[in-house]
Amino acid sequence: MKDRKPVGLYIHIPFCAQKCFYCDFASYQGKNHLVEEYLQALGKEIQVKTEGQVFDTIFIGGGTPSYLSCEELELLGSYLMPLQKTAEVEFSMECNPGNLTKEKAEVIQKMGVNRLSIGLQSSNDAILLDIGRIHTFREFEENFHMLRELGFENINVDLIYGLPHENLSILEKTLADVLALKPDHISCYSLIIEEFTPFFYKAQRNQLVLPDEETERTMHETIVEHLSGAGYHRYEISNYALAEKMCKHNIRYWQGEEYIGCGTSAHEYFQGTRKENVRTIEGYIRKMSAQGSAATRIHENSKDEDMEEYIFMGMRMMEGIDKKRFYQRFSVELHEIYGPIIKKYMAEGLLQETATSLKFTEKGVEFSNLVLSDFLLTV
Repeated sequence: MKDRKPVGLYIHIPFCAQKCFYCDFASYQGKNHLVEEYLQALGKEIQVKTEGQVFDTIFIGGGTPSYLSCEELELLGSYLMPLQKTAEVEFSMECNPGNLTKEKAEVIQKMGVNRLSIGLQSSNDAILLDIGRIHTFREFEENFHMLRELGFENINVDLIYGLPHENLSILEKTLADVLALKPDHISCYSLIIEEFTPFFYKAQRNQLVLPDEETERTMHETIVEHLSGAGYHRYEISNYALAEKMCKHNIRYWQGEEYIGCGTSAHEYFQGTRKENVRTIEGYIRKMSAQGSAATRIHENSKDEDMEEYIFMGMRMMEGIDKKRFYQRFSVELHEIYGPIIKKYMAEGLLQETATSLKFTEKGVEFSNLVLSDFLLTV
């Protein structure tokens, strides 16, 4: 058992007090009556899938895991207690202001959670209301201070920029407000209008007032400048961390390493196979009860697909692809597969290569989707 390579574990909690207007994740409001049945089914899946494994990262996401009651969190914790974990396990949980109490935070701490990720998005209360958040910035601040007082030493804050009615001065105020709290990690994603969300339908009716492209580009530059200036290391396109506080679980995804997924819509990549669970809570409970598995898609990756995913995910990291690791994994040199494409984009100033790595230039990050589309092998 000691020789077994540790893997990651992702657990999905699909319940929310209110679904944000931009969200297309598998999260649902008004389904409280299903929580107990869902957790029982989840416990069954966790038990089956984790047997014999050792975990060095665990991530409970959603939805809103902190929406669960203290008793429900304790039940979830009881499923995770028997897991074999490394001494340095990173155990993360997503939380939202508005439903995180001191009592819940104490239960979460007893579960062994040592890293929290708090959704803020903006410090502007009018914008928070406009995007469907259920909290104010003051509530977020109070939660943050409460968590620090309880001893949580690894806290991420999630931000979204390019929000409706957001301008540069509103964004700069958000950055200043967040930096004043000195979180250990900050994630900054640009707003993407996902299909079938309330924002998608608003956009179709021309009712969504968004910053123009140039303003959004300036916002991005402002974020990089402010966070770097405050001592945060940008280690992935949208993620910034203080020393030693990078998210190990997400790095596992970006480096194409193995992880197991439990819960509605959970993905996993384990032993060369990708699996995805059914998306609805009712479907998940039904499938777990009838079959003992909730998988709705199972796909064994080809070598080409593995290489594609390795490039697509790995190039999100600012340090890029480790050429030696690529060879060790695929028994072929990076240039043998991608030589002409690398040469083309280096000439255009979008990629840079060192003796050990291939990565984007600063300009290349901006055009990353365009560049990566050329790395597809299985079109």
